[in-house]
Amino acid sequence: MTRALTILVAEDSPTSRQILIDYIRLLGHEAVAVCNGQEAVDYCCHQRPDVIFMDVTMPVMDGFAATSAIRQLLGEHWIPIIFLTSLSDRSQLLRGLTMGADDYLTKPIDLDILTAKLHVLIRISEMQQRIAHDSERLEAYYRINEQEQMFAQMVLDRFTRRAEQTPPNIQQWQRPAMNFSGDTICIRRSRPGLDRIMLADSTGHGLAAAICGLPAVDTFFAMCDRNLPVQEIARTINRKLHTILPIGRFVAAALIEVDYQLHRIAVWNGGIPCAMYVDRNGEVKKNFASRSPPLGILPDSDFESTLDYFSWQDSGALVVCSDGVTEASNPAKEPFGLDGVLQAMREAGSLDIQGAITQAVNRHLAGNENHDDISLVVVRCA
Repeated sequence: MTRALTILVAEDSPTSRQILIDYIRLLGHEAVAVCNGQEAVDYCCHQRPDVIFMDVTMPVMDGFAATSAIRQLLGEHWIPIIFLTSLSDRSQLLRGLTMGADDYLTKPIDLDILTAKLHVLIRISEMQQRIAHDSERLEAYYRINEQEQMFAQMVLDRFTRRAEQTPPNIQQWQRPAMNFSGDTICIRRSRPGLDRIMLADSTGHGLAAAICGLPAVDTFFAMCDRNLPVQEIARTINRKLHTILPIGRFVAAALIEVDYQLHRIAVWNGGIPCAMYVDRNGEVKKNFASRSPPLGILPDSDFESTLDYFSWQDSGALVVCSDGVTEASNPAKEPFGLDGVLQAMREAGSLDIQGAITQAVNRHLAGNENHDDISLVVVRCA
């Protein structure tokens, strides 16, 4: 036996009570005796025995009522209760189990059976204690983890939101799959009439993905502030990620320059499925297809930083989204797809394209959780 138990004996018969007390002490446990159900309830108000032997027929309060009261008193804390009964009526035995008893012993009590049942209860009690201990540890871990995640989120927010107020012609929508998003949208106005934008989608989602994207974010803002060319920004980010990220980790990205004075868009696209310019009717006028692998895969010697250009004549919008949009699945596991994006843009026309796509994706999900981070940026070009 691994430890001594405190066993409460509720028995109105002095002889039966003394036999149980002596035998329990002989087994190495502490015995506490009471004479009726009310005394058992009163004891449990102040103490927590490990096991209760409860006689069914007692004065003042019987075993049924006492067991029910103790269960209500203890709430989620479980103490095994064994009924002691001379009743052979099946309905009475079932009633006792229904009221909260865990087992029963029939009188006259067979001490060998009592010993065997006590051993079983000891194993269950020890198991319960281990579970309770593990639960406390998990709760403590959860609290610490929540605090660490709040701190990490604060740091990530400071990294990704260093831009000045987002220009009014740029709209964005993000819906992470977990607490942290592996998708990042960075916007920097390098000079009046010139915006630089990066939509980055790190492998996977959650905190690991968010951390992988930090070097790209830091480099993007630093080089935009120096007004360096987009080609050089893309190459520098790729070189840095290729050096520091482990194999299998990379960052799909679209790096964009919008010159409102020249009416020109320049895009480097590495792994972003949707980057296109649409007119006021939602029709695609230019598709900036991905022509390079994601950032961090190729060594610098193999990296291609050529940009894709488009000059607009009529007003429209540049629409860029991560694969979280196109892969968003409904309950039938059907992806939203690029067709869903195109349909939403056509229906929106010259109205709110970002709002139209957002609503269409949410309708398509139909209550499903998105399993990948969702990011969308829309730049209105007049």
